[in-house]
Formats: sequence, structure tokens, C-alpha cells
Amino acid sequence: MAYDYLVLDKSSEIPLYHQLYLCIRHAVEKGHLKEGDRLPSVRRLASDLALSCTTVETAYQQLCVEGYLRSKPKRGYFAR
Repeated sequence: MAYDYLVLDKSSEIPLYHQLYLCIRHAVEKGHLKEGDRLPSVRRLASDLALSCTTVETAYQQLCVEGYLRSKPKRGYFAR
């Protein structure tokens, strides 16, 4: 999966979880991620981007709370 919509700056003062949250939110708002599109698992995205699972999980959870993603137990995260 290409992550061209995820541009993170590890030297930024903005926390990585917030940068990830903003990138995914923007991708959903702009239609780069369409309703029903499955996102990578927390572990997969963390590994691919060299982030901690906690960083990815925090971003995903905030996106779920705000309605940009939905979580399906044992299936993953999906764009809304």
C-alpha cells in the first residue's frame, strides 16, 4: 500500500501521533481515502513508517472518536 498521503516530519515539534492524525484526516476529507477503504493495521503502519504502535493507535483512536474512521473488531480500521 502506498502511503503518499502520509508525510511526517520526525524533527517537527508537532507530535508524530498528531501529524499522522492530521494526514489521515486530510486524506479522508479530500477523498484520497474513500468510505470503506481499509487502513493498514496498527502494527503494519507502525512498522512501515518506523513509528511505535502507540503512536499509530493514538491517531487511529482520535480519528474514530471524530468520525473519520470506524473500527471493526478483528477486521481493522476503515475510512468513513
